[in-house]
Amino acid sequence: MTEKPKVVGLREIKVTAETSSLDKWRKQVIAGQPETGRVYAFISDEGNYMPGGEGSAPTPLTYFVSGMAL
Repeated sequence: MTEKPKVVGLREIKVTAETSSLDKWRKQVIAGQPETGRVYAFISDEGNYMPGGEGSAPTPLTYFVSGMAL
């Protein structure tokens, strides 16, 4: 009979995010962790390779890849 490994320091982390469309492809996300009370705003935009994109902020893919690097 094998024994299950003991889990030490397990905790749940909640992250919330709300998005809104600002203009054309530009979007804003308000994200944070409720337990800390801190929230952050992120704005994204597509480049001019997309009709209506202005490149005024990082693309959503840029944020995703950056998060993976962290």
